[in-house]
Amino acid sequence: MKKFSFDLQGVLEIKEKLEGQAKINFGIARARLTAEENKRDEILARKAEYRERLEQLVNGDLNVTEIARCSDAIDIIDEQLSSQEMMVKRAEKQLELMRTRLNTVVMERKTIEKLREKRFAEYLQEYNNEERKQVDELVSYRHSTAEPEDEEAKPRPGQMSGTAAE
Repeated sequence: MKKFSFDLQGVLEIKEKLEGQAKINFGIARARLTAEENKRDEILARKAEYRERLEQLVNGDLNVTEIARCSDAIDIIDEQLSSQEMMVKRAEKQLELMRTRLNTVVMERKTIEKLREKRFAEYLQEYNNEERKQVDELVSYRHSTAEPEDEEAKPRPGQMSGTAAE
């Protein structure tokens, strides 16, 4: 019997490569989101520092120019924070898109793999049936070509085999 051959093996290999690429793209998108979140956290930390400095200036020496500078810095940081939040949202959307694509490719690969497994099971069943058929033919051939046994050695119906009763 011929060797098992899956006619969609090329498609399966392409799907596996696409899955690998989708995993890489997902990882890149995840890293980008993490980087954008880190930038946002740094901006928040700077804002907290300026707020603390502003509070110290208001409660301590009343240096109007320093207070105005800190207040302006907080306003600028708020704008940066708003912009960074949009970058984080954009990165989250990109990550979700990459996750969806990855899930689609994985599902397609798994579908083809299940089909391959099903066809391989069918092949094994066919192979086993063919093997049984060959064994049956061999047994049948041996039985038909075997020499007949001696007729006297065979017990006749109604006759007991072994020694005769006295």
